[in-house]
Amino acid sequence: MLQKKTPEPIVVELADQASETELLDLFSAAFGYRMPAELWRWKYQGLDTLGAVLRHQGGLAAFYGAMPRAVHLFGTPVMAVQIGDVMVRPEARATLTRKGPFFQVAASFLERFIGEGKTYPIAFGFPAERTYRLAAHLGLYEKVGELLSVSWPALPARPSYTVRMRPLGDDNRSIVDRLWREMAAALTEQVVGVRDWPYLQRRYVQHPTVAYQLYLVSSRLGGTPIGVVVIRVLDEAVELLDIIAPPQRLATLVHCVRRLTWSLKKPLAYAWITAQNATLLAGDSGQISSTDIIIPHNNWTPGLSANELLDRWWLMGGDTDFR
Repeated sequence: MLQKKTPEPIVVELADQASETELLDLFSAAFGYRMPAELWRWKYQGLDTLGAVLRHQGGLAAFYGAMPRAVHLFGTPVMAVQIGDVMVRPEARATLTRKGPFFQVAASFLERFIGEGKTYPIAFGFPAERTYRLAAHLGLYEKVGELLSVSWPALPARPSYTVRMRPLGDDNRSIVDRLWREMAAALTEQVVGVRDWPYLQRRYVQHPTVAYQLYLVSSRLGGTPIGVVVIRVLDEAVELLDIIAPPQRLATLVHCVRRLTWSLKKPLAYAWITAQNATLLAGDSGQISSTDIIIPHNNWTPGLSANELLDRWWLMGGDTDFR
């Protein structure tokens, strides 16, 4: 009599630094290209736990990546976690059901780490709309915002008599930290990631594959700091990745970026920002459009409700791990 073959066990476990080669292989299989090892290490450097993996038939079938991020939650410093590099091996995608690999790896991580009384009170990420719809259908996520794109034409103008823009230097550490404190104090009704000097250094200066440009904008008379902007010069545009300044100074900083865009011989500048902040960033000259990127909230474990965080995140392109 033939015996039924015992199914291969499906195991969800934590990923660590020793999993790097397997995870890069999984990334290549899931997305069709290989992430540079130095970029992967930059994302997950210093972490004991990189996220959760689902192991099946001797290999990795899915990964749910997790990168801690210090934030101010309505004025209170807490440690959040950014979810990224969510991936499933193509041959396993047919089982993306309630008990499929995506559900199992995501639910396991949420149950262990995220929510009331857990390591991270809140989590966020930047899934495309299709990925978000799947997670929402499975009961894992609920929408609390979206990213919009704001674009402006380059602005031909002579140097300003009131403000000046110069590259950010190592001697500007205290200025950056002061600007961050001013920004945080103005955003106590939102959730905003910390943007102090150590963060700027790690996120932009030490990035292994992308060259960013960081500028300090200050008044010409007295030299009072107005804000810091971070840009990336692309083939046909200038991307404004980040701003460190209270919201009331956005118009001045955008004006400077538009003039810089003209000097770089690019036709337009653009930025990503959460929807509730887009009109303020756009001002009178910006055009707002969709990115199809949803900001999700953990709906699987007890904690802050989606209603409490609805349209309360301050996020820009630089808050992502892929811009």
